[in-house]
Amino acid sequence: MTAQKTPPQDKLPILFVVCAVFQNNDNEILLIQRPKDKPMPGLWEFPGGKIEFGETPEQALIREIKEEIALKPTQFKSLAFVSHSYATFHIILLPYLVTEWSGELNLLEQQQGYIWVDLKNMKEFSKPAASEKIIDYMNKLIL
Repeated sequence: MTAQKTPPQDKLPILFVVCAVFQNNDNEILLIQRPKDKPMPGLWEFPGGKIEFGETPEQALIREIKEEIALKPTQFKSLAFVSHSYATFHIILLPYLVTEWSGELNLLEQQQGYIWVDLKNMKEFSKPAASEKIIDYMNKLIL
């Protein structure tokens, strides 16, 4: 087994990803716990995934959410994008605030769990750095 080489910071692959910031009627936000067998296991995040070639971000959002948690966003709006470098890739994260949806939440990709959290309590949950930036942005919106 060979050691994985980390690319130089200026040569990182760029991933374009959408995520859904679900907000319920109690103003709580949905967090999903990452599967144990994926990168960043056990961290809490917003559901979403990579934008496929030829897909709009909105199409990717609807597809990814259906694939991951069996919900269909019906009312959503884009938030400020996040640009963040991890050790082996750079992410351009396009978050959407989802305030209405159809279906029943069902974890479909071996996620460890989910929780609805008040925005002021979000810091209690370990999250990927890019997700933290979304929470910081949302806190500024409500202050």
